Amino acid sequence: MTATQTKQTEPTPENDAAEPAAFGRLVAIDPLDFDPDGGTEKLVIVDPYNHRKKREEGDTTEPDAALIASVEEVGVQQAIILRPQEGERDGQLGIVIGQRRTLAAYRVASAAAQEGREYRKIPAIIRDDLRGVDDEALTVSMVENLHRRQASAQDDVDAAEQLALLVKAKKVPKARKRSLAAAIGRTEEELDAAHKVAQMDAETLEDLREEEIEFDWVELGDYDEVKDVSNAQITLMRAKAEDEQEGNAKRGAWKTAMQELRAKKARTEQIETLKAELAGKKVNTVHWVWNWSYSDARPLEELVSKIGMPMSEQGHGETCEGHAATIDPDAAEVVWLCVDWKKHGHRIAGSTQGDDGDGEPGEEEAAKAEAEREERRRVKVNNLAWRTARDGREAHIAEMCAEKGEAPAAVKDFVMRTLIQGDHHYQHFLGSNEHGKLVARFLGDERLARLSGDIVTALVKMTASRRYWWVLFAVVAAAYEAEHMRDDAWRGEPHYHFGPSVRGGIRRHTAEWITFLAEHGYGLTDVEKETVATAEEEAKAEAKQKADRERRDQELEAEREAERAKREAEKAAAIQNTPHGDGASEEGSDTDTGTDEPEAPGTPAGNGQEEDGQE
Repeated sequence: MTATQTKQTEPTPENDAAEPAAFGRLVAIDPLDFDPDGGTEKLVIVDPYNHRKKREEGDTTEPDAALIASVEEVGVQQAIILRPQEGERDGQLGIVIGQRRTLAAYRVASAAAQEGREYRKIPAIIRDDLRGVDDEALTVSMVENLHRRQASAQDDVDAAEQLALLVKAKKVPKARKRSLAAAIGRTEEELDAAHKVAQMDAETLEDLREEEIEFDWVELGDYDEVKDVSNAQITLMRAKAEDEQEGNAKRGAWKTAMQELRAKKARTEQIETLKAELAGKKVNTVHWVWNWSYSDARPLEELVSKIGMPMSEQGHGETCEGHAATIDPDAAEVVWLCVDWKKHGHRIAGSTQGDDGDGEPGEEEAAKAEAEREERRRVKVNNLAWRTARDGREAHIAEMCAEKGEAPAAVKDFVMRTLIQGDHHYQHFLGSNEHGKLVARFLGDERLARLSGDIVTALVKMTASRRYWWVLFAVVAAAYEAEHMRDDAWRGEPHYHFGPSVRGGIRRHTAEWITFLAEHGYGLTDVEKETVATAEEEAKAEAKQKADRERRDQELEAEREAERAKREAEKAAAIQNTPHGDGASEEGSDTDTGTDEPEAPGTPAGNGQEEDGQE
């Protein structure tokens, strides 16, 4: 029924032997031998591992009118790629590359056959070397379609998931996995994340594509996890831009942004849970107020009874009609309050009883109470943020310790400086359960956390010499985390004499450690940035104070030196004017005899003694 308009030359054994097997065999395929529905009666079908997928909506396999017109006019100009099938489809050829071209040729040939016209055959290369090699077949298909606009984002991720599953199931060597990922313009990390992206809904993918937001597969998988969090897209776009601007290949800003978005999502979910619990208990709830000074309501922790007794949630709930609850959105916790504390006879804690009995604090007391409230809130929120940052920070340290090869010079310098300075107490932590767990996490070896004996000896036995620096770094990192990164480290050191509520400056080692990690790809959270900035301001203030002290000391020393010089000058002048002093003239000296007797007549003044009696 079919005829060719161009003469096709069948391959010869000599030609096959002359070319590498990867080039395959060039043949001509009748378009009507193609079954677009994948039946078992036709010679050519779509390979199961073809990148393109037929979908109910947005079918990317359907050829457009322009392609069909081109095939009808000049035929298929670029050879398609086929490979022999296996199993129940043994004897058939699957299309690896060229599905849309083949389908266009099939449509043209079908119409021509019905009208009794001739049609062209399809040039095809049969790749026998791809028989049974599904991962390479999929890679070849993706390379062909990856940069074509007709291939949808869902095509990419579905195919990547197939490839990732094949690689995992067949335990493909890392080198080949890396090669396969590079062939489709991706990384191994993206290949591993493809299964998460494949679960995304098509609408989200297309929305990102229409807005020209270019997230790679790792970023797409992350975004899908937090896409419902407010401002998630903007936050992640800024983080990506920050990493690109700083050349941070470790995605430091991105990971930190994801960590904060996850925490925000967890708080939102916790708030919804708390709301449901309060509703189930039929507790009266009110909206959160950022400044209670402008509200009739007030948290119970700020109130006392008429006789000055503290207000508890249970006691207030049993005795006061104004009992209610609200939810702190930052801390995701219930705050109990009275909706009208004046009406129900309560007083602000620390205030004096007014003449009218309403307990209204004065202006100064109100300002003090508001400042204390803001400080309590700041401590609560920052403590939570500091704890949230710990997981991401420790995960980054673990990634550093997992790096292959010898540690970079900056890491070695940091380790040596820490060990040589000796101003840490890491020896105290080494061998403790807390320290062992941190070292185990950083090195990815949970056996260390279960050791009850000497961790140092165990580490030496378990570690290859090329890994010594990373083990030392893990030990030092654990010491920093345990000693200088506690929950309240952002507030400064507790005062030894006045208690933990009175704070000194930020520890030097706290800021030093955060800065070091930032220099090695870690993205700082807001509270960590604030801590480093505070430490820098304190260091500048301390340097200024030191400079001022030195200047004052120099001025005082100069004043003392001037005073000494003045005294020396006065002393010298006094000596100069003293009788028989050095440099005094014999003839011009006036000697006080110390008596009131009159001088003898005719005797010159000052010569009342005989000459041989003088010295």
